[in-house]
Amino acid sequence: MLLLREVLGSNLRAHREHQKRSLRDVSAAARVSLGYLSEIERGRKEASSELLACICDALDLELADLLGDASTDLRHAAFLGENAERPAPAAEVRLVFGQDEREVVPV
Repeated sequence: MLLLREVLGSNLRAHREHQKRSLRDVSAAARVSLGYLSEIERGRKEASSELLACICDALDLELADLLGDASTDLRHAAFLGENAERPAPAAEVRLVFGQDEREVVPV
């Protein structure tokens, strides 16, 4: 089963990597420990709405956009069924900013 925390973490990592920023840089800007941010990105920890807002601010990302992307990913996974158990790793996702879609490209 695909979990919301996994989708949120994958999307946060994709945004961070797209900006070519380190985990250390974003953790300092968001005022969250490096280890905890890593756990969030890997989908192992649930982040509170306040913490998600801080991370989004550090990434100059609207919280509503992050949640919208997660909603789209969850709907897509539900449509595909068991073939979409896990979100694509951030290295395989190229974000298309300004549009409501993502394109998965082979690595």
